[in-house]
Amino acid sequence: MDQIINIFTALSGLYMITYFIDSLFETQKDLKTLKFNKLRHLDAYNIIDNFATQDTQSNSNIDNIDEILEKLSYPSELKEIIITFKNYIDPINFETCIGKLNNLKINYFNLIHDIKKYLQNFCESEGKYIPKENTINIYKVFDKKSVLTHEFLHMASTGKNQTSGFCTNLDDIWIGNGLDEGYTELLNERIFNSKHLSYTYNIEIIKILEIFFDNPKDMEYAYFHNNIFIIYQTFLKYGTKEEFFSLLQVLDNLVETDIPIYKKVTAIKTKLNLYIILKRSQNKEKILAAEKILETDPLIKLLKSKNIILANKPKQKIKIKK
Repeated sequence: MDQIINIFTALSGLYMITYFIDSLFETQKDLKTLKFNKLRHLDAYNIIDNFATQDTQSNSNIDNIDEILEKLSYPSELKEIIITFKNYIDPINFETCIGKLNNLKINYFNLIHDIKKYLQNFCESEGKYIPKENTINIYKVFDKKSVLTHEFLHMASTGKNQTSGFCTNLDDIWIGNGLDEGYTELLNERIFNSKHLSYTYNIEIIKILEIFFDNPKDMEYAYFHNNIFIIYQTFLKYGTKEEFFSLLQVLDNLVETDIPIYKKVTAIKTKLNLYIILKRSQNKEKILAAEKILETDPLIKLLKSKNIILANKPKQKIKIKK
């Protein structure tokens, strides 16, 4: 794996070339987003320690979930979703969901609305949870269930500050969007067996980040309690503050821009960087788990299967005829 890291590090020297190629075809909006995210995360870097206090996990499990659900009023199409959700997560993570379920509304928009939105924005917004209105809007025409379950998870992880999962507001500086979307879709796959995967680059990166936890359920706790600081403190066991914010910035860029070559190169490089950080743990089980995830990437798998050797072959001495 170390050889593969060195190969890709060399190849990523082409990053500036890929950035230039992408810039010829992508909008200036994407390029501005990259610059804005860099400045935003620099600002957040300077103040996060003012907010990041050690979280003490609550022991207030809800024992009578079924009785509470019977008294709530929510859309009928959520009945099966709620049962599946309840059977998967720890009761300690159900409290936020309980608080939001009552009077939750779901709006479905028709095809005409979708076409209009696509023509206006050159992209299709599949769905959105609006905390202030406690409403889920579904814009997707096909495969509505996977979109609904994704937005359901946003609802179930929205805290008192009206932010979901790992989305966090530090003095009007927003961080964690890419981490939140990627982990939400990862849970969507695990809990509801969603086949319509979005945020695929983010998911593969976050799978390695999850290994930083001794118990993956602790990351679920952080998500459903809208607490990115647990992620931050866990990351610092092996990584640095600079590396953490670099990760957040990359995850945001992968969600908020549409630059194909940049995204592919950056995603692989980020996974390899996380692997390098994780090796500092000297935990063989964690390292092996990360390697298995890395090898699911087609490019990394190809490099390994070809058994590419980095060491320069000794140059043959050319015999000069006298």
